[in-house]
Amino acid sequence: MTNFAWVIDQTSCIGCHACTTACKSENKVPLGVNRTWVKYVERGTFPETRRDIAVLRCNHCADAPCVKVCPTTAMFKRADGIVDFDTSRCIGCKACIQACPYDAIYIDPEEHVAEKCNFCSHRVDVGLLPACVVVCPTESLIFGDIENPASRAAQILASRPTTVRRPEQGTRPQAYYVGASPVALDPLAPVHGDRYMWADRRTGGAKDYTAELVATSPMAERSRSSLAGTHLPVIDGGPAPLGAPRGPGIAAPPMAAAAGAAGAASEAVTAAGPAAWHGPVDPDLTRPGTRVAYDVFHPRPWGWKVALYLWTKGIGAGAFGLIFLAAALGLAPVDQLTRLVAATIALAGVGLTALLLVADLKRPERFLSILYRPQRRSWLAIGAFILIAYSGLLGLWWLGTLLGMNDAVLTALGWPAFGLAVMTALYTMFLLRQCEARDLWQRPVVGVVLIAQATILGAAALIPALLALDAPAALVDLAATALFGGGALNLVALLAGEAFADHPTANARAAAHLLVRGPFGGAFWIGGVTLGGILPVLVGGAWVGLAVVGGAGAPILLAAGAAAAVGLLWYELGFITAGQAVPIS
Repeated sequence: MTNFAWVIDQTSCIGCHACTTACKSENKVPLGVNRTWVKYVERGTFPETRRDIAVLRCNHCADAPCVKVCPTTAMFKRADGIVDFDTSRCIGCKACIQACPYDAIYIDPEEHVAEKCNFCSHRVDVGLLPACVVVCPTESLIFGDIENPASRAAQILASRPTTVRRPEQGTRPQAYYVGASPVALDPLAPVHGDRYMWADRRTGGAKDYTAELVATSPMAERSRSSLAGTHLPVIDGGPAPLGAPRGPGIAAPPMAAAAGAAGAASEAVTAAGPAAWHGPVDPDLTRPGTRVAYDVFHPRPWGWKVALYLWTKGIGAGAFGLIFLAAALGLAPVDQLTRLVAATIALAGVGLTALLLVADLKRPERFLSILYRPQRRSWLAIGAFILIAYSGLLGLWWLGTLLGMNDAVLTALGWPAFGLAVMTALYTMFLLRQCEARDLWQRPVVGVVLIAQATILGAAALIPALLALDAPAALVDLAATALFGGGALNLVALLAGEAFADHPTANARAAAHLLVRGPFGGAFWIGGVTLGGILPVLVGGAWVGLAVVGGAGAPILLAAGAAAAVGLLWYELGFITAGQAVPIS
């Protein structure tokens, strides 16, 4: 089967940018965005200096995360290995950008849809080479079918050592680099200054944190963990010959082997990740003054709307969940008015969540295409159906309460609604796991944090209403208990899963540093830990354990709930921003 791929020979590339300009001309790429670009990294101090070059673009992954996360099948993988896109289906959700570990996708500033390198598929379909391959003056860009042993790409893969970008992500990228420098491919190795070679650096108003990240851990360690080697592989303890494949103990496939041998060997090493590579650490990686001399601008796709959506979603799930459990399990007496108010708060939270999701789209008029043309593996699409189903059942429960239906009917209707409330709080964990570019968001503890925060936010939203309605003391005690339990769970999850966790990748460690010990530390320690953890535990525990008198303690409980809600919103802003603040290209 045909499997098109790149081989990029950095030993012959002269960094002329002909590929970039040819791509822009062929595909009518607007100014300010790029499908392919050339990155310059300079290291050393004069007169002992060196410039490293890397041609960066879509890697056409065998297991493409952008295809999985796209809710409308706008991103799709063809039978020949090309990862292509259909702009007529794109809603501009930017999830594919978050899923791409290689920063290869952008939002077209004119059409407001996601685009990227697609191997010039319109040319390939008629037997032509991609435009960048045609114009490259040194033939450094090799395009071909790596399942065909006669192709030049397959022959290079079988005869020369290569590396790929970020193999630890498990995407099996199909862009193979020959002779690439780790400092050019590793986004955490060099520092971005205020200026590049020819212009001031464009930041889009966002602060850059790469200087701080470089200062916090040895450059060589980051290069080993995230790049895992561009040196010759070692086989049986010694350097491998030039014709050896890229991993220990693998026999080199002969040129006359069956079709696909080169690609199979390549995939085996790519899937094995950093552990498949051995070799000395380049001493140049520890030299001071390693800096980016030229790169392109990559904005942070998600901002305050996504953080606020997580917050409102927690209110929508938690407010109903708490009142329903109180009524269904007999934990506290719940009258009709209290049920109506709680359901109204929950509906408002879910409604605001939906509005924020649509407002954050670049093509909001296409939102309904998620419903009639969903991509069933995308948790963005699945989440949309969960929100709609939850809203529908919650609305029926509200209507049944208004019409005075008996408790048995409301309980039977409420249990599936409660299950959907839990999924409403939780599904974002699965969506964030599909965002392969943001390792901070991939941790399992995210699900625990989302449940804990939905519990806190539900209680915080209900407490003012319960106090205003002069609800039974048992119901207020239940809300205080929820505040205590949610705060304790959130506190443990943040400390164990964030502050003192062993993050497995360089990207995750860098983002966790920014969140816990860096510029977002206030959002973490004050917002998440103190206001969203310690304060609810102290006040909620005192209310229940010490039997605080309602009249005297009510303002304190009310203030604690409000402070916890504000703190969690602050934490979500830090969490979303820190995950995107680490460079990935």
